[in-house]
Amino acid sequence: MTRSRLFDLPRWPSKGTRRKLEATWLEELETHGMPDGLLLPPSQPPPQLFVGVEQFNRGLFWECHETLEEVWLETLYPVRFFYHAIIKVSVGFHHMNRHNRHGARAKLSDAVRLLPFFQPQFLRVRTDALLHDASTWLESMGDTDHIDWVALDALSKPIILMLD
Repeated sequence: MTRSRLFDLPRWPSKGTRRKLEATWLEELETHGMPDGLLLPPSQPPPQLFVGVEQFNRGLFWECHETLEEVWLETLYPVRFFYHAIIKVSVGFHHMNRHNRHGARAKLSDAVRLLPFFQPQFLRVRTDALLHDASTWLESMGDTDHIDWVALDALSKPIILMLD
């Protein structure tokens, strides 16, 4: 069995390379999956994760994004994608609250692409439930330009579930 190319990719983007490196990482992960020994989470979730989850669960989606962005910027690949996924869900719901269909669909789609790498839970976050909720909300917006915002606004937004 050959060693995954992911072990040879930079785990930290250098100035001006983040988008290209991220695309390479995602292509490799989607093609070959997460190899054993590559996903090394910290022994304890950072305090900002708990703050961000609390903000998300209170509907403070932009604030959640801001809180978790601090951690995301300091985290190596592939764990970096975990924080990015939560950020994308948060920003997706922020756009949804502003009735920005394109922004909501784009960010929720990005999250649905990232969350499968961290199933069923990661750093105590129930990623299986978050993936289900993000996928369900994405489907509820449909593929048309017309969205019944009144109906969507009336629905309770999901919460991020944490394991004890």
